[in-house]
Amino acid sequence: MRTVLAMGLATIIGFGFGGAVRAEDEVGPHKGPVAEWGDEEYHLEVVADAKTGDVTVYVYGNHSDLHKGRAKAIEAKSLVLALKTTDPATTVKLEAKPAKDDPQGKSSVFVAKNDAFKTDKKLAGTISGKLGTKPYSGDFKQK
Repeated sequence: MRTVLAMGLATIIGFGFGGAVRAEDEVGPHKGPVAEWGDEEYHLEVVADAKTGDVTVYVYGNHSDLHKGRAKAIEAKSLVLALKTTDPATTVKLEAKPAKDDPQGKSSVFVAKNDAFKTDKKLAGTISGKLGTKPYSGDFKQK
C-alpha cells in the first residue's frame, strides 16, 4: 500500500495533475526559462542580463541532459528569438558562440545584445531555428 501511495504521490509531484511537466514551466541550469524543440529532442535555456542587454541561449539535448547541465552542440550559425514582452514584439538574431568543448562547425551557445533585454519584466517569447532542413520552434516564459 505504501509503495502504491508513494508512486502516486511521485507522479503528482513530478508531472502535475494533467500530464508531463512542460518545458516552458522549467528552469535551466543557469536559472533561465526553457523552450523545447521537437518531442524532447532539444531544450534551450534563455539567460538575459538586464544590466547589459546581453542574452545567451544554451542548448541541451533531452530532459535528462537539461537537468544534468549537459550541453548539446547543434549545427546552426544562428537562431531567432522573438521577445513577446515588448510592444511591439522584438526579434533578435542570436549568433553562434561555440563553447570550448563544442565540435567544429557546431555550437551549444548562442548570443545577442539588445536593449529590449534591459528590463526587470518577466521575459516570454519564442526561439526558432533550422537544423539541416528541419525547422524548430519553441516557447519560453520566465516565472
